[in-house]
Amino acid sequence: MKNSTLSKNKRQAVNAFMATTLLSLSAFMPVLAEDSRLTSKDAELNVVVDASKNSSESNETQTLSSEYKLPPLDPKFLKKEAKGVEFYQYDKTPLGDRKPLLMVHGLRGEFLPYFRWQHVIGHITKDSGIHSTYKVFLARYPTLTRVKTTVPAFRDQLTRLYNACGQKPITMVALSMGGNVAYEAMVVPEVSDKVKVLLAMGTMFHGSPLFSSDWMQYSIYKRLSWPWTRIDHSLALKLYFDRNENLLQDFAWDDIDGAVPIWAGKFKSRLLLGPKGELSSANSINTRLKELNETTTHVKNKVIAYGGYLLNPYLEPTALRYIENTATYPITFFTTKMPAHLAREHPALGLLNRDIAAVQINPDLKHSAKTPFFYALNDGITPISSALFLPEATMRSIYVVDEKNVAALIGKTDVKRARAFRNIDHLTFIDAKRPLGLSPKLKDELNPDAEEKHIFDWIRADLLHEGKEDGKDSQIVQKIVDAEDESTSPQAPINLVK
Repeated sequence: MKNSTLSKNKRQAVNAFMATTLLSLSAFMPVLAEDSRLTSKDAELNVVVDASKNSSESNETQTLSSEYKLPPLDPKFLKKEAKGVEFYQYDKTPLGDRKPLLMVHGLRGEFLPYFRWQHVIGHITKDSGIHSTYKVFLARYPTLTRVKTTVPAFRDQLTRLYNACGQKPITMVALSMGGNVAYEAMVVPEVSDKVKVLLAMGTMFHGSPLFSSDWMQYSIYKRLSWPWTRIDHSLALKLYFDRNENLLQDFAWDDIDGAVPIWAGKFKSRLLLGPKGELSSANSINTRLKELNETTTHVKNKVIAYGGYLLNPYLEPTALRYIENTATYPITFFTTKMPAHLAREHPALGLLNRDIAAVQINPDLKHSAKTPFFYALNDGITPISSALFLPEATMRSIYVVDEKNVAALIGKTDVKRARAFRNIDHLTFIDAKRPLGLSPKLKDELNPDAEEKHIFDWIRADLLHEGKEDGKDSQIVQKIVDAEDESTSPQAPINLVK
């Protein structure tokens, strides 16, 4: 009887281990896609049909229609991996005097209707200024393959779109790795001349510590003390990146700030499934991105960079951080940890936000920055210093480890325009959702005098700005756009279907 009971207890322990491991994996998967927030197929079809009613039979329209199809809605088609880079027109309205606006999705966006831009497009195109300035196109490309394979085909498609639209420069709006693809496509002269501007949101210009596998494993090894927690975090990362090696190869941290503790060497947990690896410059630093960024600074003047960050306990003083980790644990368990394990995107980003914030950094940098939580300001995927594409001189003189350091970045960026948004995550840019149901209105921390706007209205304002005549002072044009915003009745946010 005793042996039978012991055997039963072992089986129960194994089952519990496997169930929790599978649930922990889901904390990483949901950042890729979540079908529950998509609009209905009928609603999407109505959008296309209504738009096509206003299309003309002009030669130009017929040419674009033959060159570019409407975005596919067939679920079976969308489940298939993209075979290459394809551009679609959002509707069949004629180009006329308008300019092409290309939307470039992020990771796994190719599997979602309208490539997950429906909320953004539905909001900004209600504005007559946007509608009269731009015709919307959508890019679809395989996000599970290497960037070096995608970029040449993306360049070819940009050239094709440029010619099909009467050689009008292209404006691009991109999310996350879509910004990397778009930026790398435009760094060659024959393509950069065809691009007017790239508005990149949450893009990993310097990569992300999240995608430096050995660095993350080493941080789990050093930071977490509970055996089960170590296994939970370590195994989830290992199994996820076994299926997504391109993220490790393309978007590991470029170490522009010297944060990677390359002295660590080999490490191995005594736990069977615990963290292990070898932390060195050879396998932890993204030399590809580093070399790219050093040789393409001339193109940064075409980049509008949006960065965001979530508030987390690592931004609090030590005493308050301990209180948060103990007294409020039951709250965070039900609002963040449990929903993340149930495959909810925003809670999963909240967990990743804390993992990135707590990566172990070079001791010398830790001493200089006066905090071990060097990347506390991140959106769950991308540190704000990476999203804003900060130059090396800025990153080594201003450590963006605290909210007060964000204001210190004013005048220290070298992109066309930089915007920083408080308490948002990686997906707020495309669905406007913020933690705990906070207002969708946001203040740009790098432009403190500007009014608060809905995130989609920030996008709209910048697109209208770029649609103005060239040669005008950017601050004057922005004031004109802000004045236009105040003179019109505020638009109601689109209905975000859950």
